[in-house]
Amino acid sequence: MQNTSGKRGHEVILPQDEANKFLGGDKQDFKGLAESCYSQAIGCDAMVDILDGPDPDSGMSMEAGFKIRDIKTGGRGVTVGVRTDFRVSEDGQLNAMFRLLDDIVFFPSFNESCQELCDQIDEKIQTLLKSKEH
Repeated sequence: MQNTSGKRGHEVILPQDEANKFLGGDKQDFKGLAESCYSQAIGCDAMVDILDGPDPDSGMSMEAGFKIRDIKTGGRGVTVGVRTDFRVSEDGQLNAMFRLLDDIVFFPSFNESCQELCDQIDEKIQTLLKSKEH
């Protein structure tokens, strides 16, 4: 997904790659890592949140919350959830709090086309960004 989105002119920031700047060897700068994640969440034009599993990742959930608050208080950008997990979670689909995301792309994992998934995410982001220009 990172390669496909990068080819479309998007800068893709993966938290696991960013963590390497703060962790590893003798370096354990968790506060720096948290500050970096917060800044990137607030500063991005589009946040894509992976919502798979019975309970999506807590760090991502915090970052999504930061971005949603930023948008609701005059910040810019959009939040798009992505769920490829076809299993049902606690409320039939997702935790109710994820309904505050701008939109969600449902793409069942038995469809293994990364290109098609990226196309759907990109289309959703572009549509949302255009709708917020007004």
